[in-house]
Amino acid sequence: MTGSEAISEGDFWALMFFIVAIVNWFLYFSLGCVCNIISQKVTRRYRLELFQNTARQSLAFFDKEKNATGAITSRLARCATDLQELLSANAGLVITNVVTTVSCSILGIAYGWKLGLVCTFAALPPLLLGGYYGIRISTKLDEDTTKRFASSAAIAAEAVAAIRTVASLVLEKTIMDEYERRLSVVAARSAKALSVTMFFYSLTQSINFLAMALGFWYGGKLVSSGEYTTEVFFVVFIAIILGGESVASFFQYSTSISKAIPAANYIFYLRTQTPKSDDDNSEPKDPQDSSPVSVTVDSLEFSYPSRPRAQVIKNINVHVPAGKFVAFVGPSGCGKSTMISLLSRFYDPSSGAIIIDNQAITDVSPREHRRRIALVQQEPVLYSGSIRENVSMGIIESAEPTESQIKDALRSANILDFVNSLPEGLNTPLGNRGTQLSGGQRQRVAIARALIRNPRILLLDEATSALDTESEKLVQAALMEAAKDGGRTTIAVAHRLSTIKDADTICVFQAGKIIEVGDHASLLAERGTYFEMCKGQALDKATS
Repeated sequence: MTGSEAISEGDFWALMFFIVAIVNWFLYFSLGCVCNIISQKVTRRYRLELFQNTARQSLAFFDKEKNATGAITSRLARCATDLQELLSANAGLVITNVVTTVSCSILGIAYGWKLGLVCTFAALPPLLLGGYYGIRISTKLDEDTTKRFASSAAIAAEAVAAIRTVASLVLEKTIMDEYERRLSVVAARSAKALSVTMFFYSLTQSINFLAMALGFWYGGKLVSSGEYTTEVFFVVFIAIILGGESVASFFQYSTSISKAIPAANYIFYLRTQTPKSDDDNSEPKDPQDSSPVSVTVDSLEFSYPSRPRAQVIKNINVHVPAGKFVAFVGPSGCGKSTMISLLSRFYDPSSGAIIIDNQAITDVSPREHRRRIALVQQEPVLYSGSIRENVSMGIIESAEPTESQIKDALRSANILDFVNSLPEGLNTPLGNRGTQLSGGQRQRVAIARALIRNPRILLLDEATSALDTESEKLVQAALMEAAKDGGRTTIAVAHRLSTIKDADTICVFQAGKIIEVGDHASLLAERGTYFEMCKGQALDKATS
């Protein structure tokens, strides 16, 4: 064609390309918007599900080395992000490549079935097979790398969390050397797997040119024999090769797919990890009932899931009447704190039962059971917020506690005067993990947080260990008054016997067993283990 005919034909095809460009712009814009909206919603859902399923696991789950703080934090940040990377625009592009490959193959077969079938079934399967194995190996590499990096992430998280200890012991270089060593191990072990992955990736790139060679060879034979025209050859050849290029470009997203697969598998894995003491979100049956309850421990035995052969609690039998104060004493490692963990239902006993008001605690949900108890630990955990917010956490109901409730709890914990002396009072920020307060002040805020909920059972695990002598006396007097008024059942663990000598019953533990039971005076009269403990602490002149 020449002259006006060529100009007219050129204008027509230029207009067609312009229309294709407009349609392409609209379709890709719509596809990107839809995919990103879906990815944001899906990512939010699975990030929330991941955290919920992690938080509801039993403590045995967190005792495992692979579930260290750093590893869990890394998964929470990474898994949802890896899913989002695939489900965003990449998902739309993957779908586009699949549709393009299928439609081009159909076009090629319909226009010239001989060349179309040869190119489709001889060239495309090797491309798909090479890409499939590339994804499989890349996924395996990603899983192995994730496991190895979890170890280094745990080291980093622990070092940052305990940065004061690291700095005080001048361990910065030691931590860095260990972190570098673990990273070097990851690089060394990943090199071999990476080379195999690159072999298959290079194979997917070269197969495209092999498909071109096959198409030219067989197409040339069909054209030379007069069976195909040049037009048919180029339509079929370009369609199939275009489809092959789409297959090759599909595997450009293999990294996103290889990351998303283990992320999805971990989410499915957490769904299957239903703890023995599964929980619910039910509201308390009787939120107004704050009367004390009796606690009976019947033939209790327990071994930690991580150490099933080491029996920590051995045939414990204890009865705590409602409103009474019972203390557990004994040397370190004898099972006292484990008893508090069992009473809090952080773990379920291996055998035996803990019965509260004639009902085993395993017959109620952990949430319902913990609504009636308050625990003050030896090392209290405070959160980044104000004193008011930290104390208010003790209230079970959704309503905010009143000013008088908060002050009464602080007064009972002997810290109200200190709080009133602060410029911001109850609104004083505590900093990260309560670092703006001293150890004793943190302990007293934790005690106030426990008392404000008016628990039916108060569990004290070395609750006054961080207090000075004068504060200990005042707090202990408040706790004893709360215990003696019959308003709650109190169970305390103590090393300093001065804090529990007024208890109604004292149980002396040794090697996971109770060897002596009685009040302070009767146990002194027996002149046994408790007598020797009092003597060692110069608690009573009667021991001399």
